[in-house]
Amino acid sequence: MNREAPRRSAVVIGGTGSLGRHVCAALLRAGTSRVTAVARHEGPVAPGARLLTADLLGGDDRALGELVADGDVVVNAAGAGWSGTPEHMVAAHTALVDRLLRLVPPRTRLVHLGTVHEYGEISSRDAADEHHPERPSTPYGRTKLIGTRSVLAAAAQGRNDAVVLRITNVCGPGAPAASFLGSLIERLRQLPPGASLDLALTSDRRDFVDIRDVADAVVRAATAPVNGCVINIGRGVVHDVATVAGMVITAAGLPRHRVRMRTAEASGGPGGQGAWTKVDVRRAHALLGWSHATDIQDSLRDQWEAAVPPGADPQGGEVA
Repeated sequence: MNREAPRRSAVVIGGTGSLGRHVCAALLRAGTSRVTAVARHEGPVAPGARLLTADLLGGDDRALGELVADGDVVVNAAGAGWSGTPEHMVAAHTALVDRLLRLVPPRTRLVHLGTVHEYGEISSRDAADEHHPERPSTPYGRTKLIGTRSVLAAAAQGRNDAVVLRITNVCGPGAPAASFLGSLIERLRQLPPGASLDLALTSDRRDFVDIRDVADAVVRAATAPVNGCVINIGRGVVHDVATVAGMVITAAGLPRHRVRMRTAEASGGPGGQGAWTKVDVRRAHALLGWSHATDIQDSLRDQWEAAVPPGADPQGGEVA
């Protein structure tokens, strides 16, 4: 199969989610003629994509089966967020994946989106490559890893043509509202005029990647001549949480004296120093020809402006 040609049709599971919408838009820009966003409920879709509402965990496989059977590529961008229950995570990260592996035919490329949290703890100053031990410590990471291993096993057995993208912390316009950055932006947006904000931040250092760069990696993975492997998608650079919070405050146009930051108890890194999340992205360069294109300051500015458009007056926001 010619992996260099644009796909004629693509199905994005979880296509109304924050990342799914960007993936749909990126596929359309790349020349995919028909993109279908699949979700359980009505929601916003990328311009040019169509929406199919379907119970992804229901017992009737017919509608979804017919759709994915006719597609050139299926992207699994569905999942339960950090706030989901363990039961919801099992359903979204394992049962749904098993269902997709059963429905997606062997000739159709499946791009499964995993997470850096499948690795678990990464030692400070190290960059986890795709051979790093997988010892997730949270229900989110453990259930996502089960899904990833199911995808890799199906590819190894020749049942599916699949690749897994293991993604670091996402930022940028439309990034998840429930994330650290999303919740910080909402707190800044709701800050009353003249009020101050006290922020308790961990000493974590994380690898942040722009959501649009992730969508570009998905498009590349849809046509790359690779099968049955994990590929890290990140910037390969860490920033401490306080520095990133400061960038968001700058993007919001708030004077620093209105936001008081302090370091809270470390979140579980070695020696009580906070978590370290950094990945080695050389495989993405080699196999996908991919590298991040968006500077983190630009990404955070765009994330703020997507939540509070230029010219709008956030409550208490002193627009620069």
